[in-house]
Parts: sequence; C-alpha cells; structure tokens
Amino acid sequence: MVSNDLKLKPRVNIESPISKESDEKNNEENRGLSEKSLNDILSVLRDKQEEFSQMITDYSIFNKRTLVDVIETDDSIIIKADLPRLKTQDIEIAISEDSVEICAEMEEETVDSNMNYVQRERSYGKIKRAVNLPFKVKSKEAEGTFRNSVLTLRLPKQEKNILKLKIE
Repeated sequence: MVSNDLKLKPRVNIESPISKESDEKNNEENRGLSEKSLNDILSVLRDKQEEFSQMITDYSIFNKRTLVDVIETDDSIIIKADLPRLKTQDIEIAISEDSVEICAEMEEETVDSNMNYVQRERSYGKIKRAVNLPFKVKSKEAEGTFRNSVLTLRLPKQEKNILKLKIE
C-alpha cells in the first residue's frame, strides 16, 4: 500500500520594509489607475450622453416634419399641412405631376441672455417635406390656401389616357 501523505509546510510570512513599501506603492498606483480608468469611463459616458442628446435634438429638428394629411376625392388630391408660426411669405411649394414639396424656414426668436429656460421644445430652422402622390396630378391647375396655420392644396387628378380600340 502506497501512502499519499502530503506534508504541508506552514507559510512563512516574511515582512520586510522594502516589500511593504513596494506593496503600498503598488496599491496607490492601482488606486490611481482605477480612479483614472473610472474617470475616463465617466468622461466617455458624459460625452456619449451629450452626443445622444444632440442626436435626439437633431432627430427632432429633422423630424419636425410638417404633419400632413393626403385625401383623395373623385377628381383631386387634397393635402393639408400644419405649419404653425409661419406666414404665407415663409412658405415655398413645388408641385410636379407625382409629388409635392413644401419648404419653409422658421426664424429663431431673439433670446435674452438673462432668460433661463426650464423647458424648450419649439424648434426653428428649415422644414422640408416631400409628399409622393398616389396619382398623377395637373400641377399647373393646383390651388392652395393658408389659413389658421394650415396649408391646404387642391391638386386635380390627371385623366388617364385610355385608348379605346375599335376592332373590325
């Protein structure tokens, strides 16, 4: 029978002033590196949060798209678009036979430097909205009105060119 007795030696902890100083120095360096790493991470997170906030702002500005309804009647397409805070002279409309493009620019109000906004949601800048039409329209016969911040366009549909063939 083979004996597998292991003899364990007690660990001897020899403390020398050099190793204690070295350990303390390493611990301080590690703490310094940890704090620096944590500060770097927090800095990156702050930057990313600012980027994200800017993206949301840009998205909302980009997406401040004019809200539009497209309505089909028997003889025309009617487009109603909300354009709050604009005047007739601020709006440009381009109509082709298969699309409408609405452009406008909202001037930013002059802000007093002493103003402290608690919340600011209204956006300014250029608005551009293209609407693809479900039918071809007679762009030269289009009519429009702008009342109570609602633009209404009436676009007469083009008649379909139907050729009736006579068979003999």
